Amino acid sequence: MGKKRKSIASSLDEVDRTMYASFCSAANSLSQLYTQAMNHQKLSFQAGERNGLEKLYQWIWRQQEGGSRVTTADILNYIQVRISYC
Repeated sequence: MGKKRKSIASSLDEVDRTMYASFCSAANSLSQLYTQAMNHQKLSFQAGERNGLEKLYQWIWRQQEGGSRVTTADILNYIQVRISYC
């Protein structure tokens, strides 16, 4: 009967190793997914910043082309209106 117990014990060890390997694989996949999501969020945020700055630049450019001198107060007012609009 000693061999039968050893066989059962080694079988359980194999199941434990398989479950542990599956868990590690799932945990690593989840970690990679999280990392990709955080990188994508960073890129999206930077794209939004760039878009906002481009719109501000274009607005200032149009104002100056129209002969207006753009003051700091004008820029702050424009930004406030754009923030309220969103």
